Amino acid sequence: MIFLDKTRLSTKIISTFSVVTIVIFTTITLVTFHIVRDLTLNSQEEKASLLIDAVKSSVAISLFLGINDMGEKISSITRMKEIIALKIIDNEGRVVLNYRQEESSFPYESIQISKKILEPSTFKPIGSILLTYSGEEFTKTMNRFYTLYLWLSFGTVIVFWLMLLWINRLLLPIKIIARKVRNFKPGEYIRFDFPSTQSEFTQIIHAFETMQNSVAEYSEKLQSINTNLQREVSEKTLEATRQLYNDNLTGLPNRFKLQQDLSQMPRSTVAILNIDDFKEINDFFGIDAGDWLLSQIGRWLQEMKLSPYRIGGDEFAFRLREGNSPEQFRHDMERLISLLSEKLFLISEETVHVRVTVGLAINSEKPLIHADVALNQARALKKPFKAYDHTEGVEAQYQTNIAMSARIRQALVEHRIVCQYQPIVSCKSGKIEKYETLVRIRNEDGTLIGPYEFLSIAQKTKLYHHITQEVVYQACTLFATRHEQFSINLSGSDILDNGTITTIENILRQTGTAERVIFEILESEGIENFEKVELFITRMKAMGAKIAIDDFGTGYSNFENILKLNVDILKIDGSLIKSIDQNARHRIVVEAIVDFANRIGVDTVAEFVASEEILQNITDLGITYAQGFHTGKPQFLDPTFF
Repeated sequence: MIFLDKTRLSTKIISTFSVVTIVIFTTITLVTFHIVRDLTLNSQEEKASLLIDAVKSSVAISLFLGINDMGEKISSITRMKEIIALKIIDNEGRVVLNYRQEESSFPYESIQISKKILEPSTFKPIGSILLTYSGEEFTKTMNRFYTLYLWLSFGTVIVFWLMLLWINRLLLPIKIIARKVRNFKPGEYIRFDFPSTQSEFTQIIHAFETMQNSVAEYSEKLQSINTNLQREVSEKTLEATRQLYNDNLTGLPNRFKLQQDLSQMPRSTVAILNIDDFKEINDFFGIDAGDWLLSQIGRWLQEMKLSPYRIGGDEFAFRLREGNSPEQFRHDMERLISLLSEKLFLISEETVHVRVTVGLAINSEKPLIHADVALNQARALKKPFKAYDHTEGVEAQYQTNIAMSARIRQALVEHRIVCQYQPIVSCKSGKIEKYETLVRIRNEDGTLIGPYEFLSIAQKTKLYHHITQEVVYQACTLFATRHEQFSINLSGSDILDNGTITTIENILRQTGTAERVIFEILESEGIENFEKVELFITRMKAMGAKIAIDDFGTGYSNFENILKLNVDILKIDGSLIKSIDQNARHRIVVEAIVDFANRIGVDTVAEFVASEEILQNITDLGITYAQGFHTGKPQFLDPTFF
């Protein structure tokens, strides 16, 4: 079926005609053969039967009378050359007569007919007669039939071949149409110059010519459409290029344009200008007003002939123009800072002073990176201007930070974030009543990395909250099998992260340790987010947890806020404790903190207790607990069941 679908129409017609002709001819031949054969054979059998009937009566009388000599009675038929043999047999199986022609073989097929011989009076069988009759006439008749059909078959083949030629001639126009269409090329017009008297082909040619006219019209329209599309694409490409390389707000070239311009030179001098405290302008005047201010600054920078780029929300960039020296470029940037400090911009009829910070990279292979590093250094040093200096090793520090970030991530994946626990001893009894949870990274060689080496880096990535959640899980799981209280440090960012707080609550419920856990909050981070901290403390206290303020006394201690937060423990900063036996002023501050804690009914913990003298001093001052290397170093704890 698949093969026929792919063949040509002429082949299909010829194949179909051939199959039909062969089937019809074969059927007629077989039917005629059987009819002729049966008619001829029946005719010969009837003739033989008549011959038997001619002598059967006399043979029956002779058998009935017992006369065995029947030669004369059957001589009328035995003299006939068509009779090959005649045999008469009585009821007892005896051969009464066995006649056979003298010739031993006959070239034609014989016909045998047998009939019973009946008694004349009773019509009972008294014997049988078997006649062998020559089939010469039958054979000759069939030979004439075969000769006739041979000539008929030959004539049929000739007629069939002529019909095939005629069909092929009839389908010739289709082949010509196919050849012309196959060689068709766009823009040409096909003309069919052959005569055709068949209406079907005339209709096909007419339809094809109509189609060509439609295609030509459509081609003209398509060409017009393509021309318009090319023009629109060119316009859109120009517009997209403009949008790709220009800032929509200020119309200045953007970061992509700057990078493209810098890529043409192996080394460049670039400055990045950042507007100080621009977020406060947005918060105070609104985002629309902030955008208006950026547009004004962009126009002013253009008026200064500095060819500025806008590369970020509140950042602009400049590159050294051809013909200028790096020293002149540096002077221009310093002069720009000075002029901007005196320039007044209008926002909603209000005048605004703009302060900026500029980072400069001179003749650098990585100008944007180095200028950004210089900018961050200037902001950290609170200076308006800073030039990148490779000898300061800032880029190396960045690489170190990146490497440490990768180590933190790998440690989280490989479960190498571990906890040690430092004892917190009661100053009265000298017994360990609490532990502080301290996070570590276990290296692949078994060594430990302390929190001061990686926590500050983790806080600048999205890894910090994962570390906090891992520490809470490990500590709560451990102390679920112990009886001591334990403390866990939380940063301000932990408290502000809803996901971390929800995880902490779930862990406390699962381990049943809420009534023995103490959450330590840094005073500096906590006070800055007072409302969030207050809400967190309320939620934790509702579960039974206690709250401690860590490093109390180092910052601008706000006793009023401490009262509002309703904390349970004040941990006095180690900078006051470690020299309390030598520094009278530190002792006075610690006495004030202890007095305040006693008055509001909260416990105190002294950190950095490094000697017996310090321990004795804090005990005399009435501090509740001591923590330091003298009372116990950080250690790993095994689960203990009580």
